[in-house]
Amino acid sequence: MKELVWDLFVRFFHWSLVASFTVAYLAAEYGYDDVHEWLGYFLLLLVVARIVWGFIGTKYARFSSFVFPISTYIANIKSILTGNHKEHYYGHAPVAGLMVFVLISSLVVMGISGLVLLGWGEYMGPVWALNIPVSDAMGALSKLVHYQLAVILLIFIGLHIGGVVLAVVQHKENIVRAMVTGYKNKH
Repeated sequence: MKELVWDLFVRFFHWSLVASFTVAYLAAEYGYDDVHEWLGYFLLLLVVARIVWGFIGTKYARFSSFVFPISTYIANIKSILTGNHKEHYYGHAPVAGLMVFVLISSLVVMGISGLVLLGWGEYMGPVWALNIPVSDAMGALSKLVHYQLAVILLIFIGLHIGGVVLAVVQHKENIVRAMVTGYKNKH
């Protein structure tokens, strides 16, 4: 028996985020600044929409479905390390939910630092258009954060993919297919 776990919006968000972040990163690396900028706006809108959906969305999309006591996170990490899984989670397992919070928070900071950097260094975008003052120190900090966070996000993405692979192996469950179809097998 199958259960709908990932609704259409969550799946759209996930795969749009994957594609947009990849192209935005490559556009920045190869000097396609306009593409990078517009994808940055799109990514920020995606993340804001996901945050809203995290409060009003379907059961497994809500952040409340993957906020656990610290003891549950510790138990989940121990079960991953030992391969001894007693709990099955239809939505995000505790560590996976924690990764969602880390990725979304990082993307919010990345988007804000990009907007500040765009206004300070390029005299463009909403920060500049709204005439929000940005000191040189804040501009330089935004530049540092934006550039370094891109690298840190690549590490987080690698950890996320590694976690998915590990979960597929340990649970013998095709999580990638579930993120395409929305359905997971009931256990």
